[in-house]
Parts: sequence; C-alpha cells; structure tokens
Amino acid sequence: MWIFYFAVILVAATLLIASIVQNLRGPARQKLAQTELPTRAMLRVCLTELEALHREQSQRAWALASGVDRRDPLGDWNQWARDWEVRVDDLSDRCRLDVDRAGEFGLTERREMAAARDAMMALHRAYAAQVNRFAEEQAQLASGAAEAFRHAREAVAKE
Repeated sequence: MWIFYFAVILVAATLLIASIVQNLRGPARQKLAQTELPTRAMLRVCLTELEALHREQSQRAWALASGVDRRDPLGDWNQWARDWEVRVDDLSDRCRLDVDRAGEFGLTERREMAAARDAMMALHRAYAAQVNRFAEEQAQLASGAAEAFRHAREAVAKE
C-alpha cells in the first residue's frame, strides 16, 4: 500500500513539474524554411512590420494605465507581451535578421533592422520591468482608486 501511495505522489509531482516547465517555455515555435534571401521589396515589408510592432508596443504601454481598473491588468499585459514577442521572433525568422553571411544581398539593411529590433526589445524589457514593479509595489493603490470610483458611481446612480 505504501508503494502505491508513493507512486501516486511521484506521478503527481512529475506531472506538476512537467506542466510548470512547459508553461515557462511557452508555445513551441516552428522554424520557417530557410528560403532565398529577402528581396528589396521584402526588406521594405519587413521594415514596415517592424515599425508596426514598435508602434503597437508604444501604444500598449501608454494605454496600460487606462486598464488598471480591470480584473487582471498584469495578466493581460503579460499575455500580450508573450504574443508580441512571438510575433517579433517570427518576423526575425521570416526576414532572416540574424543571418549574417558576408556578400549576401541586403546584409547591411538586415543588420540595421536587427539593431532596431534589438533596441525595441530592450525597450520592451524596460516596459515589462516597470509594469512588474508597479504590480508589486503600487497595484493596491490603483485597485483602491478604481474601487472608490465604482462606489461613487453607484452612490450617484442611486439618487
């Protein structure tokens, strides 16, 4: 009976650890096939998409304060951040920003876009650090303010 008991505990612990590891790794990314290097038009499309990701990040960071009264603003931010990082990685793969072989077409342009991507990711890490710091230190103030406004609206609606 003891062997069965410890076997059940061991299986449960193994499943729990496997689940945690899988969650921390995130979704599996499929590597895109290594095709020809991007053409000039493709490089323009890549730059446009990179700029759009940068704009989205800026808008999301500034709009974060307007959603503080929601149920889980930190969870919403973290989910968006993971999805956004996957899209940046996919763009990097598709545009081959990390391929660095001498003499290839668009090497200089791809290096410049990779530098822009790296700067954007550094900014993203800074935003994430600020969001997490705010969640740890000041989230209760934001929740308290949202709750106070909710009560004020209810009081005004009654009369």
